[in-house]
Amino acid sequence: MSAENAKELAGLLGDITQVGIVVEDLEKAKVGMLKVFGFMPDVENDSVYKKTWYRGEIIDAPVKAAFYNQLNVQLEFLQPVGDVDTIWHDYLDEGFRAHGHALHHLRFDVENNDEVTKAMEERGISKYMEGRSLVDPTATFTYYDSVDALGFIIEAVTKPKA
Repeated sequence: MSAENAKELAGLLGDITQVGIVVEDLEKAKVGMLKVFGFMPDVENDSVYKKTWYRGEIIDAPVKAAFYNQLNVQLEFLQPVGDVDTIWHDYLDEGFRAHGHALHHLRFDVENNDEVTKAMEERGISKYMEGRSLVDPTATFTYYDSVDALGFIIEAVTKPKA
Protein backbone atom coordinates (compact mmCIF):
# COMPACT_ATOMS: atom_id res chain seq x y z
CA MET A 1 0.00 0.00 0.00
CA SER A 2 1.39 3.40 -0.90
CA ALA A 3 1.70 6.24 1.59
CA GLU A 4 -0.95 8.10 -0.41
CA ASN A 5 -3.40 5.20 -0.08
CA ALA A 6 -2.69 4.98 3.64
CA LYS A 7 -3.44 8.69 4.04
CA GLU A 8 -6.68 8.27 2.11
CA LEU A 9 -7.73 5.47 4.44
CA ALA A 10 -6.77 7.53 7.52
CA GLY A 11 -8.92 10.35 6.16
CA LEU A 12 -11.83 7.97 5.70
CA LEU A 13 -11.50 6.55 9.20
CA GLY A 14 -10.98 9.76 11.14
CA ASP A 15 -10.14 9.77 14.86
CA ILE A 16 -10.00 6.66 17.00
CA THR A 17 -13.22 6.65 18.99
CA GLN A 18 -13.13 3.31 20.77
CA VAL A 19 -10.72 0.65 21.98
CA GLY A 20 -12.30 -2.80 22.16
CA ILE A 21 -10.90 -5.25 24.66
CA VAL A 22 -12.05 -8.88 24.67
CA VAL A 23 -11.89 -10.45 28.12
CA GLU A 24 -12.62 -13.83 29.61
CA ASP A 25 -14.10 -12.31 32.77
CA LEU A 26 -16.01 -9.03 32.48
CA GLU A 27 -16.55 -8.75 36.23
CA LYS A 28 -12.80 -8.95 36.82
CA ALA A 29 -12.22 -6.24 34.18
CA LYS A 30 -14.81 -4.00 35.86
CA VAL A 31 -13.15 -4.51 39.25
CA GLY A 32 -9.82 -3.57 37.66
CA MET A 33 -11.23 -0.40 36.09
CA LEU A 34 -12.68 0.60 39.46
CA LYS A 35 -9.44 -0.19 41.30
CA VAL A 36 -7.09 1.59 38.91
CA PHE A 37 -9.17 4.50 37.59
CA GLY A 38 -12.12 4.70 39.98
CA PHE A 39 -14.47 4.22 37.00
CA MET A 40 -17.75 2.37 36.85
CA PRO A 41 -19.15 1.52 33.41
CA ASP A 42 -21.34 4.18 31.83
CA VAL A 43 -23.36 1.44 30.18
CA GLU A 44 -23.28 -2.33 30.51
CA ASN A 45 -25.47 -5.00 29.04
CA ASP A 46 -25.94 -8.59 28.06
CA SER A 47 -26.70 -8.51 24.36
CA VAL A 48 -27.39 -10.86 21.52
CA TYR A 49 -26.52 -9.53 18.11
CA LYS A 50 -29.34 -11.10 16.10
CA LYS A 51 -28.85 -12.29 12.53
CA THR A 52 -25.19 -11.33 12.47
CA TRP A 53 -22.86 -12.31 9.64
CA TYR A 54 -19.94 -14.40 10.90
CA ARG A 55 -17.60 -16.21 8.48
CA GLY A 56 -20.26 -16.70 5.83
CA GLU A 57 -23.03 -17.76 8.21
CA ILE A 58 -25.82 -15.85 9.91
CA ILE A 59 -25.73 -16.36 13.67
CA ASP A 60 -27.07 -14.91 16.89
CA ALA A 61 -23.96 -13.71 18.77
CA PRO A 62 -24.30 -13.33 22.55
CA VAL A 63 -21.90 -11.05 24.43
CA LYS A 64 -21.66 -9.14 27.69
CA ALA A 65 -20.36 -5.59 27.33
CA ALA A 66 -19.28 -2.68 29.50
CA PHE A 67 -18.58 0.78 28.11
CA TYR A 68 -16.42 3.50 29.68
CA ASN A 69 -16.67 7.04 28.30
CA GLN A 70 -14.61 8.91 30.89
CA LEU A 71 -11.39 8.88 28.89
CA ASN A 72 -10.68 10.62 25.57
CA VAL A 73 -11.70 7.45 23.77
CA GLN A 74 -14.43 4.96 24.66
CA LEU A 75 -13.25 1.68 26.13
CA GLU A 76 -15.48 -1.28 25.33
CA PHE A 77 -14.94 -4.52 27.26
CA LEU A 78 -16.52 -7.60 25.64
CA GLN A 79 -16.98 -11.06 27.13
CA PRO A 80 -18.25 -13.80 24.80
CA VAL A 81 -21.16 -15.82 26.18
CA GLY A 82 -22.22 -19.39 25.50
CA ASP A 83 -20.72 -21.82 23.03
CA VAL A 84 -21.64 -20.10 19.76
CA ASP A 85 -18.53 -19.39 17.70
CA THR A 86 -18.05 -15.62 17.46
CA ILE A 87 -15.21 -13.24 16.73
CA TRP A 88 -14.86 -12.76 20.51
CA HIS A 89 -14.46 -16.50 21.16
CA ASP A 90 -11.98 -16.66 18.29
CA TYR A 91 -9.90 -13.92 19.88
CA LEU A 92 -9.76 -15.67 23.24
CA ASP A 93 -9.29 -19.16 21.81
CA GLU A 94 -6.67 -18.51 19.19
CA GLY A 95 -6.79 -14.98 17.79
CA PHE A 96 -4.14 -13.03 19.58
CA ARG A 97 -1.94 -16.05 20.29
CA ALA A 98 -1.97 -17.29 16.69
CA HIS A 99 -1.45 -13.88 15.15
CA GLY A 100 0.97 -12.57 17.75
CA HIS A 101 -1.07 -9.45 18.44
CA ALA A 102 -2.96 -8.30 21.50
CA LEU A 103 -3.69 -5.05 23.24
CA HIS A 104 -0.48 -4.23 25.06
CA HIS A 105 -1.07 -0.86 26.66
CA LEU A 106 -3.05 2.33 26.78
CA ARG A 107 -0.91 5.46 26.80
CA PHE A 108 -1.61 8.65 28.70
CA ASP A 109 0.36 11.90 28.34
CA VAL A 110 0.96 13.28 31.84
CA GLU A 111 2.56 16.26 33.56
CA ASN A 112 4.49 14.22 36.14
CA ASN A 113 5.31 10.50 36.00
CA ASP A 114 6.31 10.46 39.69
CA GLU A 115 2.83 11.59 40.73
CA VAL A 116 1.28 8.92 38.51
CA THR A 117 3.64 6.29 39.98
CA LYS A 118 2.58 7.27 43.50
CA ALA A 119 -1.11 7.08 42.56
CA MET A 120 -0.59 3.69 40.91
CA GLU A 121 1.29 2.33 43.95
CA GLU A 122 -1.61 3.46 46.17
CA ARG A 123 -3.80 1.22 44.01
CA GLY A 124 -1.41 -1.72 44.24
CA ILE A 125 -0.08 -1.22 40.69
CA SER A 126 3.72 -1.32 40.49
CA LYS A 127 6.09 0.19 37.97
CA TYR A 128 6.99 -2.36 35.28
CA MET A 129 9.52 -0.50 33.11
CA GLU A 130 10.64 3.09 32.69
CA GLY A 131 12.99 5.02 30.43
CA ARG A 132 13.52 7.91 28.07
CA SER A 133 11.26 8.40 25.08
CA LEU A 134 12.85 7.72 21.70
CA VAL A 135 10.70 10.45 20.18
CA ASP A 136 11.46 13.12 22.80
CA PRO A 137 14.57 12.44 24.91
CA THR A 138 13.35 14.98 27.50
CA ALA A 139 10.27 12.83 28.14
CA THR A 140 10.06 9.83 30.42
CA PHE A 141 7.86 6.82 29.69
CA THR A 142 6.67 4.55 32.47
CA TYR A 143 4.88 1.23 32.05
CA TYR A 144 2.76 0.07 35.00
CA ASP A 145 2.01 -3.59 35.68
CA SER A 146 -1.78 -3.33 35.52
CA VAL A 147 -2.18 -6.66 33.68
CA ASP A 148 -3.78 -8.52 36.62
CA ALA A 149 -6.28 -5.72 37.19
CA LEU A 150 -7.03 -4.68 33.60
CA GLY A 151 -5.61 -7.29 31.23
CA PHE A 152 -3.21 -4.73 29.71
CA ILE A 153 -0.45 -2.30 30.70
CA ILE A 154 -0.90 1.40 31.42
CA GLU A 155 1.80 3.71 30.01
CA ALA A 156 2.41 7.28 31.15
CA VAL A 157 4.61 9.64 29.11
CA THR A 158 5.58 13.11 30.26
CA LYS A 159 4.16 15.78 28.01
CA PRO A 160 6.69 17.55 25.79
CA LYS A 161 8.32 20.61 27.31
CA ALA A 162 7.10 23.83 25.73
